[in-house]
Amino acid sequence: LARPPQGGHEGAGGMQAACPPSVFETLRQDLGVTRELFASPLNCAFPRFCSASADVDADFGSAGSFFLHTPRPGAYLANPPFDPAVVAAMAVRMEALLEASDLAGERLTFVCVVPAWTKPRGPHLPAWQRLAGSPHTTCALTLPRAQHAYVDGEQQLRGKGHACGRSRHDTSLLVLQSAAAAREVPFTEPMQARLRRAFSLANTGEHPLQKTANGC
Repeated sequence: LARPPQGGHEGAGGMQAACPPSVFETLRQDLGVTRELFASPLNCAFPRFCSASADVDADFGSAGSFFLHTPRPGAYLANPPFDPAVVAAMAVRMEALLEASDLAGERLTFVCVVPAWTKPRGPHLPAWQRLAGSPHTTCALTLPRAQHAYVDGEQQLRGKGHACGRSRHDTSLLVLQSAAAAREVPFTEPMQARLRRAFSLANTGEHPLQKTANGC
């Protein structure tokens, strides 16, 4: 069964791609991240994940769409399609889940990877602001585009040496946490430094022919 990639429009910062393996391992060790909220059987890093096509992905570990899924207490990675409508809707959904976690006294953490849509009066700025301006945002980092990489969205069709490519855009790493998570598992400066290194070109082994790859 063939289907098109689920990435956002290239003009918005990327098509389909994934975070480097070093990012998943760093987040797993530091925050206990064990699930992705936007993935597919072709690029998932964990046995369980959320995806847009639960009807065909369920047998491969999909729990269905993030927008219909209620995650358990824990930590999750969100690397959505780089589409402003999707990012804005994700921000609304996360805010509702975090508010519910606050009322229940539960720990819930979302690590969000989105383009740094910070250009004044830019068409994507409101979506970015909705996420970055959340009262639950405990950390906001910016990765300059020349200093970090993503995994090519067609990595399954390429050799291992062709997997990582330099980002075409600055990236925002935003951590949203419930009150209990922020108090008990804060995203500390050493954790931030490790996450930056995990995304770095030197650490991901960017292939010289893949300098125009982009993430989503």
